Amino acid sequence: MPSRQVAYVDAVNEALREEMRRDPTVFTISEDVTVKQLERARKGLIEEFGEDRVLTGPIAETGILGSAFGAAVTGMRPVAEIASINFITVCMDPIVNHIAKYRYATGRGDLSLPVVIRTQTGNAGNLPQGPHHEQSLEAWFTHVPV
Repeated sequence: MPSRQVAYVDAVNEALREEMRRDPTVFTISEDVTVKQLERARKGLIEEFGEDRVLTGPIAETGILGSAFGAAVTGMRPVAEIASINFITVCMDPIVNHIAKYRYATGRGDLSLPVVIRTQTGNAGNLPQGPHHEQSLEAWFTHVPV
């Protein structure tokens, strides 16, 4: 297969579309935001899969991740989108204490919780965005059990 160049955000859209076509339990949930990177990554998904699989969550990151956790427990495969990694700090409880530790808390090491958390890091577009939109917090997750 010949190689091709694809923008990262378009590759995300392509991967989401491919997995949603392959598996009816895959869905996305995100804030109703106009962040260009999130908009472009979801482009055309609602038209193809509908509002039942391309969900608009509350403007409350912990609500989005709590919903993703609950859906995964019931056998769904959520892709939770947080508009900016800067807001992941309020989500550490559902990520660390619920999503990451669920299989250990249940005493079943064979149980998995298929939650994908997608977010944007750093400064998009090199525009000054202030103290709440320019952090890169990826290293926090190296200390979270999986």
